[in-house]
Amino acid sequence: MKTYNEIIDYITAAGKSKTERNERALIIQGVLAGMFIAMGAIAYFRLVAYTADPGIGKFLGALIFPAGIMAILLVGAELFTSDCMGIMSVFRNRVKLGSFMRMLTIVLLSNLAGAVIMALLSTGAGIFSEAMIEAVTGSAVAKTAMPISQMLISAVLCNIIVCSGVMMAYSAKTVAGKLIAVWFPIAVFVLSGTEHIVANMFYLVMGYINGAEITIASILVSFVVVTIGNFIGGALIVTGAHYFIEKDMNSAEKKISDQGRAA
Repeated sequence: MKTYNEIIDYITAAGKSKTERNERALIIQGVLAGMFIAMGAIAYFRLVAYTADPGIGKFLGALIFPAGIMAILLVGAELFTSDCMGIMSVFRNRVKLGSFMRMLTIVLLSNLAGAVIMALLSTGAGIFSEAMIEAVTGSAVAKTAMPISQMLISAVLCNIIVCSGVMMAYSAKTVAGKLIAVWFPIAVFVLSGTEHIVANMFYLVMGYINGAEITIASILVSFVVVTIGNFIGGALIVTGAHYFIEKDMNSAEKKISDQGRAA
């Protein structure tokens, strides 16, 4: 297991690396991440649609949904929500804010492209039964009808959960450790029903092209609000908290070291 300082250093280095990465590679990695999240969502809706007890269906779906996040961690794809933590590189003066936000925007749009591709492929392949379409269209309607304030707060909470889980995965040094560490927090996020922008990209696009009573305008409003909420939760709350924790810990250790030398 990595030390706390090693985790913070890893997040900082990752943020810097992503900002400096070749744009084409970043776009491809972002598209893949959008597709991987959709992959988990497809399995989720199948379980929800075909399990007699709705509660058990959602529980089983929450257990399989993390497959998408696991794939992202293991193959190095780029997901907007967890990439928000890369702002640590800005907090620690390794990267300019403008460069970081440009990278994050590219990842976000690439995630959307991946989600749209999977929605079109899923529809074209006919893998969504009537029951599954009913589940995804119902979810799309509920998400776009949510009050803006509730949507924003739900998105903040979502990325607090998701980024905490990804940080736990970063602490592990083995593949098994990473998968176990991230599995349960992501399952909690799914069970909580909070708003995750990349998952919503798939839900809302899939719902729209399959007849959900939602509009392009309501989809765009949802995308903007949830993106802002996810950024606040992951970049400002989770990463900001750990930045100050690490800074204060290092200051305390330096003070103790200085006192030891003086003695």
